[in-house]
Amino acid sequence: MGQKIFMWHFKDNKDLVGVAFIDSEVYVHSACAIKNFILIADVTKSIQLLRYQERLKTLSLISKDPFPANTYACGYVVDGTQMGFIASDSEKNIVLYQYQPELPESKGGQYLTQRAEFNVGSHVNTFLRVRCRTSTVPGVPQEMRELLKDRRHVTFFGTLDGGVGMVVPLPEKTFRRLHMLQARLVQGLPHLAGLNPRAFRSYKCRTRFLFSSQKNMLDGELLWSFLQLSSKKKADFAKQIGTSPAQLMEDMKDIDKITSHF
Repeated sequence: MGQKIFMWHFKDNKDLVGVAFIDSEVYVHSACAIKNFILIADVTKSIQLLRYQERLKTLSLISKDPFPANTYACGYVVDGTQMGFIASDSEKNIVLYQYQPELPESKGGQYLTQRAEFNVGSHVNTFLRVRCRTSTVPGVPQEMRELLKDRRHVTFFGTLDGGVGMVVPLPEKTFRRLHMLQARLVQGLPHLAGLNPRAFRSYKCRTRFLFSSQKNMLDGELLWSFLQLSSKKKADFAKQIGTSPAQLMEDMKDIDKITSHF
């Protein structure tokens, strides 16, 4: 770790042999690998995506976040054949990136594109990726099983003040329903101490002024408050978005089932 990254081969169960190295930005304090890809977190330069080529014995830089950030931890978000990269920073944000070289803002794949951001309210210092539960959990509907059979994973995270949370990919229809419900809850429910949940969960940054926010991450704490409402209020909110309370509660129940690892 530090400014240089070294890769070693454990040879004959007794010796470590250096096979590759690469120079990083300032100081790398965290790294996680999946297959031949390595995601590294720099203390001031956000995250970088590396690739190890076994035939050539080389480590090379594929892409990176173009904006500086005091990164605390990094990890992966797996949604079937798609993979994203998640990172937390000193402003208590978690940010989801993707490698999309076809987009103009990625400069041909040189930069990672920011797909979602969310302010947790606490410093996140670790991520843990676990496969979603489907076949082992009774009651998961067949439609959800079909959507999750392609190895969708839930990414758990821990905070410095002892909190635990999770990030899980959702089917498009479920996301749209819950996104509309979230917007209605922000407008229709009284805010605790007059604090707006949308403003609280928005991306916080002291240095970036020109920034296009990507609101692609839902607030589970706010959505789950729907379950505490009276039957009349549930019906009113569901009618406003063109669905039923039973459907919304079923969506939340499905999420709870596939992430019930503890």
